Amino acid sequence: MKTILKVTTVLALLLSVTIGLAKDSDIRLRTTKQPKSLVLTMENVSKDFTLRITDIEDNILYFEKMGNTSIVKKFDLQSLQNGTYFLTTSDLDRVIVYTVEIADDKVNILKKDETAKPHFRVTKEKLFVNYLNLDKSKVVIKVYDEEYRMVFSEIVMEEMIIEKAFNFKGAYKGNYSVVVSDTNETYSENFIVD
Repeated sequence: MKTILKVTTVLALLLSVTIGLAKDSDIRLRTTKQPKSLVLTMENVSKDFTLRITDIEDNILYFEKMGNTSIVKKFDLQSLQNGTYFLTTSDLDRVIVYTVEIADDKVNILKKDETAKPHFRVTKEKLFVNYLNLDKSKVVIKVYDEEYRMVFSEIVMEEMIIEKAFNFKGAYKGNYSVVVSDTNETYSENFIVD
């Protein structure tokens, strides 16, 4: 019975990922022939889509929040000094970080890193967490109450598909936060017990 439940859960996760990819936003960054400029093409971006440019010290040089749109943005980087910068896009499902280097009048896109975000699903009394951990890195899952006291903690190692269900039936009234941290990022979802 447990095996059937696990297989069914894995299939449901794979189906939701496949459906998500079918509606997934298409984001492309490219250089132009003009000096120190980039063009970012975004199609089918979801709500809660954010775009930011930061420097090597994590100072935010540009930030914009948008959603449910397709757009082409051109960035004129003439005012930036030579160095390394990061163009980061984030939506409900993933974070994409482009590492960009400016050297004299040239802009080079050094690499693109894409990270999947955990998927949180909330029902009346439960919160479900699904996380596709492709690199099988260490993932820490914690639950805090509204006074920031930890009420649950677990470290998951070497698992590609992480699934947790938190049943808040019978829990004390208040706000709870479920926090999922991998080696690079921290994600959270709030749950209210009334």
